Amino acid sequence: MKKILLLVLPWMLLAKTATAQFGQGTKHWGTTISFEGSAQRHKPDNVGESKLNNHVISPSVQFGKFTKDNLMLGLRLNAYLNFYKTKSEVVTEYESSNNYLNVTLSPFIRKYKTLSPKWALFLEPGLNLGYLRSWSKSTNDDDESQNGFLAGAYIYPGIVYRVTPRFALEADLNLLSLNLQYASMNKSDSFGFNAGITSSIQQYFGIRASWYIAKSN
Repeated sequence: MKKILLLVLPWMLLAKTATAQFGQGTKHWGTTISFEGSAQRHKPDNVGESKLNNHVISPSVQFGKFTKDNLMLGLRLNAYLNFYKTKSEVVTEYESSNNYLNVTLSPFIRKYKTLSPKWALFLEPGLNLGYLRSWSKSTNDDDESQNGFLAGAYIYPGIVYRVTPRFALEADLNLLSLNLQYASMNKSDSFGFNAGITSSIQQYFGIRASWYIAKSN
């Protein structure tokens, strides 16, 4: 699948450009939300039971405005929340929870290349500025919390399909992305680089519902 995309994208970029779809003054907004979770229960013979729950929710909303034909300035707000909880009644009762929050603000620029009245490609470079927080508690220990921040830069291509003149579906091509990120939390610093290489087909694309509202004359 990855090889097919790498072969097809250059030809799409070289294709004859159609009449500009996204005119100056057009306003854009898009949103997406993802959920993931698991629950486990284990009952050893006649010695109680243990439970484990892990849930993730990740909403995102973005806004933008075209300052030129096919050129948009935008701002995205992402949130990532992870709730992890364990409870054991084996021998003695024990309960613990670990939670994590990441809120990121991302100013970005998008350059579109129209392929047809329905299809367009875009290239998006941007910055990430984020707030990090983790908190935990357990039966035997005091509550703990930590705060931190992250900063980084990224670039990735994407594709747009216009379902109607105003409504579109967008796919971020994450397998072709580049990301640089620095994070600091509780006096612990880390620096990371990611080239978008993944073996999971679910991580190739990020689908987003989007609206493009043309400027009224």
